[in-house]
Amino acid sequence: MQASYNPIAYTPFHGSVFVADSNPKNLANVTKILRENGCDEVVGATDGTVAEQLLKTQSLDVAIIDINMPGGMQLLNIAITLTPPLPVVIFTSYATVKQAVQALRLGAVDYVVKPVDANDLLTAVHRALERKRVFDHVSDKRVEARTEFGELLGTSNAMEVVFNQIRRAAPFKSTVLITGESGTGKELVASAIHSLSAVSNGPFVAINCSALPVGLADSELFGHEKGSFTGATQDRQGLFEAAQGGTLFLDEIGDLEMQVQTKLLRVLEEQKVRHLGASQFINVNVRVVAASNVDLTTAVKMGRFREDLYYRLNVIHISVPSLRARKSDIPLLVRVFAERFADQNGIAPVEIADRCLDRMAEYDWPGNVRELKNMVERLVIYAADGNRAIGEKDIESILPIDDRTISLKYPESQKSDFVPRRLDEVERDLILDTLMHTGGNRTRGAEILGISVRTLQRKIIEYGVTPQKT
Repeated sequence: MQASYNPIAYTPFHGSVFVADSNPKNLANVTKILRENGCDEVVGATDGTVAEQLLKTQSLDVAIIDINMPGGMQLLNIAITLTPPLPVVIFTSYATVKQAVQALRLGAVDYVVKPVDANDLLTAVHRALERKRVFDHVSDKRVEARTEFGELLGTSNAMEVVFNQIRRAAPFKSTVLITGESGTGKELVASAIHSLSAVSNGPFVAINCSALPVGLADSELFGHEKGSFTGATQDRQGLFEAAQGGTLFLDEIGDLEMQVQTKLLRVLEEQKVRHLGASQFINVNVRVVAASNVDLTTAVKMGRFREDLYYRLNVIHISVPSLRARKSDIPLLVRVFAERFADQNGIAPVEIADRCLDRMAEYDWPGNVRELKNMVERLVIYAADGNRAIGEKDIESILPIDDRTISLKYPESQKSDFVPRRLDEVERDLILDTLMHTGGNRTRGAEILGISVRTLQRKIIEYGVTPQKT
């Protein structure tokens, strides 16, 4: 059957398009349409093994893959994990549209339903070419992009994975969930996604959800009208409106109140907010990136976090590695931070002995990059008194004592008095003892425990801790 389409509606494009389709007739038809619209080269394959080899060895601009052919999903995965990623259009049938939607979530640009309509095909390919231009822009700035990431630096395999995930996530508007320990640089990842996205000219608004006042998170995020509650003396826009046309980064999303989680889910679904005390909705165009240093799946099981919100946020997931998982990056980070702090303080660059770097690599850095950064700043300041070289003794003097290996073996003559206890029991008693020590002062108690006041308040309710004030 002759394909019908309006060639005037599409600007001829040049480049190399890869087509993998187990049906030779469909492959020939698609090839004809592409060549008639200016495509310089069409590389085709009907066999999955041949297609995989071509993907890995050919210089291509766009890939079109029949998701139903043997190995189709594997071909998609190969294409989107190349550096830079190769934009993919999926062929599917009406019976497997659900599978095509899954492919879109994995990174495909668009899908076309068989039998192929030429107009649909050309529209999808043009979209893929636009995505290719974005990928090329990011790839051309590969080295510079690392600098643009601020302190998110590294050459380790673990960080290469993160960089590639950022490149893949940036062009899309899908929500992103960033996980990792405190101090690993989750906000830097969010900022990098924003800076490489189509909304990079818009605002990047970051908020730590654990710092939102209890009972006022609704107002902070969505805004309020004058008189909507005690103390609301004037209208106020929320953070969603402040981030209009840009990115809203919600750090420590796990600390958000359940009531606010419900409203956040609705905003993500409808892209509309309503001020507290108002009747009208306001349209918002905001990309949401969230982060957590706790396991949200556990929080879901414990009833602390909405399951539907978790899945809505976790469309794209980026896990930021701990510093101990990428120790090969420590020398680079130390030198970058040392130069930065020397410049900021107007002092000459300091020399760092190799043995000093080796000693740093032996430490596990529970505070991750943030702890390393603070330690390097301290070393640079210490070196400002005239000693421009930093050696092993300098690092030994400030490394925490607990970085040494501690033997857990009891002497033969000593019997352990260990009493098995649940972790939540120990945590409850620790919170109670701390609050007894502070006379019920929750702010001071949170400081001692190293958690936010909001987290402490939640745990007090959870454990039923009721210390007597003194």
